[in-house]
Amino acid sequence: MKTLLTSLLIAVTLSACGWHLRGSTPDASLSVNDRTTPMSLHISSIDNHSTLVANLRQQFHAFNTTESESVSENTLHLTLNELKIDKRPAGVGADALVNVYELTLTVNYQVERNGTLLTNSNTRATISRTYNFEVNQVNYSEQEEAIILREMHREIAQQILRRLKVLNNQ
Repeated sequence: MKTLLTSLLIAVTLSACGWHLRGSTPDASLSVNDRTTPMSLHISSIDNHSTLVANLRQQFHAFNTTESESVSENTLHLTLNELKIDKRPAGVGADALVNVYELTLTVNYQVERNGTLLTNSNTRATISRTYNFEVNQVNYSEQEEAIILREMHREIAQQILRRLKVLNNQ
């Protein structure tokens, strides 16, 4: 009985302080509180089934955004040119083995409306994260890397959509 009461008290305390699992709630900066013009967006990419394109499509609801099948008047045309993932050692332990890696995700893109470029032809969005690599727990470290990469794709999609929102209101 005492452990049940303690568990209940901990759960109530955590929920009251606003604690939540990372990635379990939508990004507050993405909410559409202002009355902006609805944005129509057409995405073209080398790989239309990539994780980044899927994340962009998934997060459309957070914006006043609809996806257009073709480029039409007043439709923003987002072209994703190159997606690059770079993994490099960022730290070495006392045993002279790499124990920290840095992941960098970079995407080059351009935005057009009615045939006019709204961004440079090589506009870049970049995000970097580091994580600890445990030599004795390789499976755990690989799973952590996969989770971090998924979060990075989601965050870079949010970054691009925020830039598109600004471009749409100009």
